[in-house]
Amino acid sequence: MFDLARSSLFFERMDAEHPEVVQNIEIVHENKRLLDSAYHQPKHFILSLNNLLRSLLFFVENSIKNSPSWLNASVTEFREVHRKDYEMLKYLRNVSAHQKLIFPAESLVTGLFRVYSNTDYKLKLGHGNHREPASYAPDLAFKNTADIFDNLLTFSSLAFMDLEHCAFAECLGVTRRWFYKADFKFNEKNVHEVIDVYNVTSSFSESLLDHVCISFARNKGLQFDKKFTVVRAEHNNVNTLLELDLYPSLFSGWWEDRIEPLNFGVRVDRNRGRIHQAADEYYSWVYEHLVKEPAEYESMLSKFANLEPDVIFTEEYLMEFLSFVTNNHWHFKKAFPGGFMKSKVTPSDVMMLQRYGRTLVDEYKTGKLCTIKGAKDQLNGQIAKIIGVLGSTPSS
Repeated sequence: MFDLARSSLFFERMDAEHPEVVQNIEIVHENKRLLDSAYHQPKHFILSLNNLLRSLLFFVENSIKNSPSWLNASVTEFREVHRKDYEMLKYLRNVSAHQKLIFPAESLVTGLFRVYSNTDYKLKLGHGNHREPASYAPDLAFKNTADIFDNLLTFSSLAFMDLEHCAFAECLGVTRRWFYKADFKFNEKNVHEVIDVYNVTSSFSESLLDHVCISFARNKGLQFDKKFTVVRAEHNNVNTLLELDLYPSLFSGWWEDRIEPLNFGVRVDRNRGRIHQAADEYYSWVYEHLVKEPAEYESMLSKFANLEPDVIFTEEYLMEFLSFVTNNHWHFKKAFPGGFMKSKVTPSDVMMLQRYGRTLVDEYKTGKLCTIKGAKDQLNGQIAKIIGVLGSTPSS
């Protein structure tokens, strides 16, 4: 469920001393990523925004009330430096938790963009106002940006663009903003402001996580290189959806280059789809390459027991290892038609083999030699156990 603790030696060290802190950091960060990916889908954006507000303010308040001294000092200092934003967000969280969901208003800007990087687009020609929310017709209001993209950009396409988009790194797009009227107290005064709710929430959460991690690093004499804060221009790959995000294949042909989507949400969706497709193809490959008889099954066990981890995780052996060890129950059923009823190998034996195989995969990703060796020894012990049981099982 939680991956941050295994992502670096820094977070592994923090997790060893303060596992709840690492979990809370990961929850805030994951909610921020979900907010970014849902930016152009109003329903999911609203749900993600409210989730982020609650997890973010919980982290702040819990870190001040119940925490080690370094964390208390770090978050207290951050809150005071960013007091106005904190009061804004606390107001939003209280509304969300006790009254109603934060339901922001929107604004849309459409036009011609020049792309300098995935975090920096420049609006060359456009229509709309990004300084305040606007009202839109029912067929446009609170619709997914991709669903209204063509309707919004018909005039711009006719007025500004040639059909083949011959100007490299220039295309049409839609930038969206989310606003909310916040009423809160700051410096003993009532404040009424229409705020860009995404910018305030996003900036505060990213900066807070960086500040906490830097404080822990200083407290322990460590280096912290992973930054949560991403500096983006006014128009960027979160708040702007471009033509090339929706039909990159056409742009690859027009610009004679490999074009991939830049928008964060589109990339997340495409990656999720590719993961599902890869899993589908992987299981088909496993099924087509199952061992066919007991002797082959035992030979494969011996092979992977004798191979070192660095050899196993080469292109030559990796797929075969993942197939045979982490999906061993399929191989067992194919090699032994009589199944467990006619073998002294138990379901538990196969389950433990698969578990230890996955442990080796996880440990190899860390690059830590001592834990890799321990995981391989554990796997080899289970392999030896199964080979020993097979040797005592009469042939059918």
